[in-house]
Amino acid sequence: MASFGWKRKIGEKVSKATSQQFEAEAADDKDLADDDDANWVHAAKRRKEILLEDCVKKSKKLKDEGANLAENRRYREALTKWDEALQLTPEDATLYEMKSQVLMSLHEMFPAVHAAEMAVQRNPRSWDAWQTLGRAQLGLGEIAL
Repeated sequence: MASFGWKRKIGEKVSKATSQQFEAEAADDKDLADDDDANWVHAAKRRKEILLEDCVKKSKKLKDEGANLAENRRYREALTKWDEALQLTPEDATLYEMKSQVLMSLHEMFPAVHAAEMAVQRNPRSWDAWQTLGRAQLGLGEIAL
């Protein structure tokens, strides 16, 4: 089987003007491609910011609903709302602190201590978190801690 191929040297019979025009068009295409990449990256960052804002808003709504449920002594329902909120904003120390208080009300001391420790870990400057941790440890029987 015979193979076919062009046997012409590159640059042969190509005018200098045509070559320069081709290089200029290639440079323009490259600039457009760079702009498209920049626009895509900017759009992705903006979308991520919008999603984060939505998560924070939804988490705040769930946090408020859980607080209302806890005030009405519907502790289990409040815990489920706060767990959903923690899925959206896992760095929120106040959610862990409130969860710990409700767990103490339900006499579930070990999970209460764990939640209070998470609150202190997230925000070591919060006196509410430290106080809740102390109350949970006392409820567990760890007076020395």
